[in-house]
Amino acid sequence: MPVFIHLYLYIFFVLHHPVLFDIIHDIYSEVSPRKYVVDATQGLGGHIKMLIDGLDRDGICIGIDRDIENIKIAEENLKNAKNHASVHSSFENLLSILEDQNIDEIDFILYDLGVSSAHYDDSSRGFSFRFDGPLDMRFDRTKGKTASQFLLSSTEKDLVEIFRKYADEKKPYFVARAILEYQQQKPIETTDELVKIIEKASFDKKSVMRVFQAIRIAVNDEFTHIESSLHQAIQKLRIGGRIAVVTFHSIEDRIVKKLFAQYLQDEIDDITGMIIRKANYKKYTKKPIVPKPEEIEANPRARSAKLRVLERVS
Repeated sequence: MPVFIHLYLYIFFVLHHPVLFDIIHDIYSEVSPRKYVVDATQGLGGHIKMLIDGLDRDGICIGIDRDIENIKIAEENLKNAKNHASVHSSFENLLSILEDQNIDEIDFILYDLGVSSAHYDDSSRGFSFRFDGPLDMRFDRTKGKTASQFLLSSTEKDLVEIFRKYADEKKPYFVARAILEYQQQKPIETTDELVKIIEKASFDKKSVMRVFQAIRIAVNDEFTHIESSLHQAIQKLRIGGRIAVVTFHSIEDRIVKKLFAQYLQDEIDDITGMIIRKANYKKYTKKPIVPKPEEIEANPRARSAKLRVLERVS
């Protein structure tokens, strides 16, 4: 990794204040015991040090990340932490990760579903339309199709569906057809090529942002991983334990809200309509927690953030 990127990531790790950090700290601090804790989206370690510092004396914090470069940076900055382990994997593999660590139940797990600023700012990753670079977009560059390969293997129907489903794109047919027509001549290999294709196909200035988002989500199968991992986390949550999830766009938030709702329903007798068994889980707050105005002013990226917390009560 180039020295300037290493320096950037180090500065990010030390100075970056994650969205909703203080309220997450308070929610975590209320949990007891805090022996088995998971940061499902460790990234560069924005939350992990706080989680480690709050552990019980015999506790351990497992940090999971799909990006091996993030793992290397986080481990370097946490090399003196004895009660921490990084795992290069998707949080979709939570059950097997916990099994490997001999953990039967977890006390707290955090998901910060925002894409790292370091990913957006590294042109070699292909996440951002602001910089020209290879059209990759994979969180884990050791496996799977790049965005370029994904587009080359997609049909018009595939592209229209992901543009609608993952980004509410207003001109899905125009963009999909433009991509396929371009690929009749050659693969789309760079972000700049893709930007020009989208801009030519749609006069909506937000189409570029939406299409990039949709392709990234599809390439990494993000929503499938989120749903699968949350079900696993709920299954492993001990009584009194909490799951905290930070989302950054409405589609993501709807997935979390709908999934949590499945676990909040009391069991009702079909004949009498009486409650047979109370739900084993409850919401921490009636509505999602959002950043305060002063946090949004200091960090505009926080504007769309929502925090939902599920607690096991029985």
